[in-house]
Amino acid sequence: MLHEIRKHLIEVARTRRTCTYTELNNQLQLNLNFDNSLDRKHIGDWLGDISLHEYDNERPLISALVIHKANDKEQGDGFYKLCQEIYGDNWESLKRDKTFEKRIIDECHEFWTDVKNYKDFSNDY
Repeated sequence: MLHEIRKHLIEVARTRRTCTYTELNNQLQLNLNFDNSLDRKHIGDWLGDISLHEYDNERPLISALVIHKANDKEQGDGFYKLCQEIYGDNWESLKRDKTFEKRIIDECHEFWTDVKNYKDFSNDY
């Protein structure tokens, strides 16, 4: 499951886009119900594990590409809480800082559109 999610997010990055939780759920047929707190926890845990793998390998946090479909179009709180663990900054401050969000998304796009990076790292999970 995690391999498929990561592979999908790499393709999202290569096209310089983001995707919503719902799009990810539907496109990969994860069969999650986001009205269910356990399913929301599952997707958060999976995305967190993938981003920790990326961070441990000195790559951008690819889960930044998954956003809410509501008006805010931002990542879930879990993403920012993971960033707090990694970077040591308060998660609520990171969430308010739109330059942080944009920087992480841009880093994902830049990293994965690089042909060498894609060739070297797309299959290492």
